[in-house]
Amino acid sequence: MLFKDIYGQSAIKQRLIREVTEGRLPHAVLMCGPEGTGKLGLALALAQYLCCEDKREDGPCGCCNSCRMSAKLVHPDQHFVFPIYKEKSNDTTSCETFLPQWRSRLLKSPYFSYDQWNEELDSDNKQTIIYASESDEIIRKFNTKPYEADCKVMIIWLPEKMNETCANKLLKILEEPPEKSYFIMVSETPEMLLPTIVSRVQRIFVPPLPEEDMREALAKQYGLTGTALTDVAHVSRGSLVAAE
Repeated sequence: MLFKDIYGQSAIKQRLIREVTEGRLPHAVLMCGPEGTGKLGLALALAQYLCCEDKREDGPCGCCNSCRMSAKLVHPDQHFVFPIYKEKSNDTTSCETFLPQWRSRLLKSPYFSYDQWNEELDSDNKQTIIYASESDEIIRKFNTKPYEADCKVMIIWLPEKMNETCANKLLKILEEPPEKSYFIMVSETPEMLLPTIVSRVQRIFVPPLPEEDMREALAKQYGLTGTALTDVAHVSRGSLVAAE
């Protein structure tokens, strides 16, 4: 995903680009704020920019081999963790099992809610969380060398859904990460995270979209015009999820 594909949030885009180009991006970032404001899209664009072979002043080039893989969500050095369900308590299922659904949902739009993700999973009202066993997968992936890029990126969507054991297991790797490895966490309720996790990340607040940006997004995404466009932009309070 390119930064230009994300509605609004220009100050945050510029900040992320600047920190990458100046070599100041922390190894762990927590993007937090209301749902539907572009946090996950920003995380995807940042991951693509970090791996891009021909970085531009306005973000990833979108043309190199790395960017082409990023656009299809198949880059071998970009990994994803997200809430899932298990049929049985002793099931060994991990996020890898649900990658086809994850990619499908993201390629439609990075603006979606936890409930919409559960519908995509067809979880049949089963509780979806990030299980303790996922921490072992995260550590294993980060302890291998990059395949294509010169860094590895782990996007964790809704880290507040992490099992407490999983969260505790990640503390060491967050404190002492492998060289050129990045965690990008995307949270809507950061107050539910362990304080020991929050203390190890740089927090970036992603605010609701101003009505001007909402009108642009709604016109492009849903073809709204006139009074309907103005009314929906106003009542959705800066969230493209709420606008649906």
